[in-house]
Amino acid sequence: MARIRILIVDDHAVFLEGLVTLLRLEDHEIEVVGTALNGQEALELDAELSPDVVLLDIQMPILDGVEVARRLKQRRPEANILMLTTFNDRSLISDALAAGANGYLLKDAHAVDVINAIKSVHEGHILISADVARSLSEGSPARPTAQRASMPEGAALEGLSPREIDVLQLLAEGKTNREISESLHLSEKTVRNYVSHVYDVLNLHSRTRAALWATENLKSDRSEGPL
Repeated sequence: MARIRILIVDDHAVFLEGLVTLLRLEDHEIEVVGTALNGQEALELDAELSPDVVLLDIQMPILDGVEVARRLKQRRPEANILMLTTFNDRSLISDALAAGANGYLLKDAHAVDVINAIKSVHEGHILISADVARSLSEGSPARPTAQRASMPEGAALEGLSPREIDVLQLLAEGKTNREISESLHLSEKTVRNYVSHVYDVLNLHSRTRAALWATENLKSDRSEGPL
């Protein structure tokens, strides 16, 4: 089995070196192919290495993590980006996910959680830790961004059928179309059609942004756990 090739980006050298050592010792399915201390280095190394997963801090010199995520997704839409940071701020979380990050994890997570998050993002899931999900659902309103849907929650929900809302909630948990089809006993084609209509109604263009919208606007018991 091919190893998951990752690039780690963090301006704290001690943390960076410690994380590299931990991953090399704890999981042989993950290969650290590069490290960077700032956003510009991250973009250059990503262009050179095309890693499977990029671990990004938020606040860094030259270019911050949100801007790096945005540029990476513009240049390489298939890039899998996991934010790994100390900042549990709703606005930063929203900005990072809107920029295209596939996951958001806090640095106080256990080693096994970091490893599982890397693998989950690599498999195409959306990963939001329980603490982060709680900040999104309970914190003060995030500042608006041009990339977030402008439609009010009520109006948006009126445009979705109950089944499409079910699909949206499962999508927010990071489930693939196949997993959603199995959970709801639908064909994958039907799920794809539902997802496409959800995008149209909410004026969104990616699973990550749809998951963010669902986390902020749909009231569900699922929001208390990792998405």
